[in-house]
Amino acid sequence: MTKIKNYRRLLLAMLLIFCTFQSMAQAGFNKNYHFLHSDNLVADKNFYLLTVIDHSPGVKSIIENDAYFKQLFASRLALLKSHAMDTCSHPLSLVEGFKYNKEDSLKLAENAAALYKSHQPVFDQMINNHLRPSGYYQRFAGLSNEEIFLKAWGQYVYGINYIIDQFGLGKKMRYPRIDTASYVVSSRYYRMVMKDMFALLDEQTDGMKLFYQPSLEVAMHLMDANDRDEPARFEPMEQNDNRLAVAKIKITQWSKYPYAAIVIPGNGPELFTTPISPDNKIHCDAAAARYLKGMAPFIITSGGYCYPFRGPYCEAVEMKKYLMKKFGIPADAIIIDPHARHTTTNFRNADRLIIRYGIPTDKPSLFITSKSQHDMVMKDAFDKRNTKELGYLPYRDKKSISNHDVVFYPVYESLHMDPLDPLDP
Repeated sequence: MTKIKNYRRLLLAMLLIFCTFQSMAQAGFNKNYHFLHSDNLVADKNFYLLTVIDHSPGVKSIIENDAYFKQLFASRLALLKSHAMDTCSHPLSLVEGFKYNKEDSLKLAENAAALYKSHQPVFDQMINNHLRPSGYYQRFAGLSNEEIFLKAWGQYVYGINYIIDQFGLGKKMRYPRIDTASYVVSSRYYRMVMKDMFALLDEQTDGMKLFYQPSLEVAMHLMDANDRDEPARFEPMEQNDNRLAVAKIKITQWSKYPYAAIVIPGNGPELFTTPISPDNKIHCDAAAARYLKGMAPFIITSGGYCYPFRGPYCEAVEMKKYLMKKFGIPADAIIIDPHARHTTTNFRNADRLIIRYGIPTDKPSLFITSKSQHDMVMKDAFDKRNTKELGYLPYRDKKSISNHDVVFYPVYESLHMDPLDPLDP
């Protein structure tokens, strides 16, 4: 009988260890995670996998010394150097070779999988300590470590190709009215800029060791040439514009309020001379009325530099100024999201701030907007648009309670970075 009891205890202990391992392997976002950084925040936000690899000496060494990746690096480095001196001047001839075609993508995935299998403990440490808890790959949290690793490489490929297509080849991508290149890429001026870009990159090649660096540098320089640094603006927000609100969140008595936050989506002005659009004033007026009634302790103003194209005003910042000046709402009650570019990402980015700043996710929030935008948000077509563009709905239990109010709960999938939205990944 004693032997049977001991055997059962052993089985139970083994089961607990297995379940703990499984739980760790499938863990996702950790609110205590601290992000790693390179010298380029735009790259960090778009390609966090690469930032993590650069901070993981073991993984970095394995990739650097792999035969296939060494060959890929050598060929792309040679291409970069050749463009510093050759006569190529058309965008297609200059940057197409830094994209990844279908064959490249398959080989990258095959070799990445082989490296993972042969060095699993080293890769698992990186994945469990960074990729999972960061939340940047939250939609993959239920997958195995190998699958997350390969999915993250896939997002790198999509993201690099998207940036080069948009800012190098001038292709009209998801929202060309506000996201496109600042210049006509086939113009004489821009072709000269790209040639000069390669001459500069040629001087910087001594610091390149890994296969992804030539393509990454080309993509980042193309964004920089177009002044598309939106992802890095205002960061780190919790230490700057949102510092007072983040401190107040920690001492807020949430039971006093029916809602956790009031989210105001942006609606950019059509004129360069107009800091805040007529519709944004309507959004703010409606939201302020609800805040002053005590419906929520915080307002999230959401919207970046969107309209007009390359305009000088950030929607979130101008709405914050408007709320403080007209209604006397204190700065520590307003959280800015200065990056969202679309109604879909107004929801998504508000979710991110709610989750990362520690605002309760089991308490509903209010999305306050104009009647026209409210009606659009409540249509099935908006759900379909989110599913198509983001791959998920950035809200749950969405419902309308007035012509201006949409009640919703945040979802953790919103933490997942989007490789097809390089100005607000």
